[in-house]
Amino acid sequence: MSATILEAADAARREINGHLANTRAVLGQYMTPAPVASFMAALVRARRSRVRILDPGAGVGSLTAALLDRLAARSRPPAEIAVTCYEIDSRLVEALRATRRRCQALCKARGIVLTFDVRHEDYIEARSTAGRGLFENDAERYDGVVMNPPYRKINSCSDTRLQLRAVGIETTNLYSAFMLLAARQLDDGGEYVSINPRSFCNGPYFRSFRREFLRLLELRRLHIFESRTDTFREDDVLQENVIVYGVRKRGQREAVEVSITDREGRVSRRRVTSDQVFRRGDPEAIIHIVTDADADELTRKLFHLPERLETLGVAVSTGRVVEFRARKHLRRDAGVDTVPLIYPVHFREGQVVWPNGNSRKANAIVVSDATSCLLVPEGFYVLTKRFSAKEERRRVVAALYDPRIVPAERVGFDNKTNYFHAYGKGIDQQLARGLVVYLNSTIVDRYFRLFSGHTQVNAADLRRLPYPSADQLRSLGREVSCLGDQDAIDVAVERLF
Repeated sequence: MSATILEAADAARREINGHLANTRAVLGQYMTPAPVASFMAALVRARRSRVRILDPGAGVGSLTAALLDRLAARSRPPAEIAVTCYEIDSRLVEALRATRRRCQALCKARGIVLTFDVRHEDYIEARSTAGRGLFENDAERYDGVVMNPPYRKINSCSDTRLQLRAVGIETTNLYSAFMLLAARQLDDGGEYVSINPRSFCNGPYFRSFRREFLRLLELRRLHIFESRTDTFREDDVLQENVIVYGVRKRGQREAVEVSITDREGRVSRRRVTSDQVFRRGDPEAIIHIVTDADADELTRKLFHLPERLETLGVAVSTGRVVEFRARKHLRRDAGVDTVPLIYPVHFREGQVVWPNGNSRKANAIVVSDATSCLLVPEGFYVLTKRFSAKEERRRVVAALYDPRIVPAERVGFDNKTNYFHAYGKGIDQQLARGLVVYLNSTIVDRYFRLFSGHTQVNAADLRRLPYPSADQLRSLGREVSCLGDQDAIDVAVERLF
């Protein structure tokens, strides 16, 4: 009987999933497949005789079913279990109530007193009213949280943003709001497990979230998936996912278990020190998910590099030309009144090659009073792609803009690029070449993937990278004659260490 409650919930998930396509973008719903739910449930210890469980954003109840499955199967199960599930979508609530009935039958057969409260309401709205959920404490407490929170950006003027602000939370996505509110509801020693996008691990948008989350929870397990497409293959999820397991305690114990599921479904595990996951005193509170000894060595290597961009006298910005806003000023071909406009399609073998006659993208932008603020002066610049395809081989892709190859007094860079500059002007030629070599190295790409769980490469991510000295970068620029020679790039960069 115990196996059937999760199987039934998963069947309901698959049946309903096809009908959610139209509202998925609105509600951010990506329901948990049974194998993932079972994996997460196995992390929860729940040793108390009375266990209180919270599942915000419960969907059809797969996570709760998986956890009750496991607890009821113990030789000495809890005497009482109290479950609270939130679900906003009325189509899912009916299936959730069916899951409740099956769970009640299972617990009755095992002599467990089960209270199962289905709340058909918005979790964030519920926790933001009457002062509840305020600043790391909540009057309604739980011994365990199991959660697959919705993933959707929060509009800066929305009611949701105002509700979160009322309880001291500033974040840009629903999933991190759910994570923080739920962690606040844990009693001391309470257990937390969620599956969510990995993007919270770094970046300025999640900085305040990470600081409080790491104060609330002692991290004990981080689990990732080698393939981004396998976990939620039915839903075409672009984000990398991470399973987070922790305990509500002050402080952080010395060891954290990090594990990964490979493409064949095999799980490998290792214990690392907590300072390999996050550095105490780091103002950014970045979380590094280091899955093997090679990654440890990689992190140590780059941490010993001496510079950051600001100490090199270099800045990085997002390209100023936003295509849809500047569309009437864009031209397919260059003319007497235009200057070059550079897109990622102009990147080729570490260089900017312009124009690109095979692309439907514009090659030029008209010079006028309306566009002058979008252009930068002639000079050497380093560009990187801001976005990579779902399974693209490289995350960090850089190219050199050489004014001798693309002669123009000014140039425009599209918003889908980042560009390195000397505070508004071009960079020294050899320094620029060295930056391209360094950024295109395999070691930098691998390091970037350790702390970035999304396909976007933001200017803020590039600012946080460690860099060689200016002399080392110039040496790299001289040593590698062909910026498209990956083997030469990797050999030259390895020599730095």
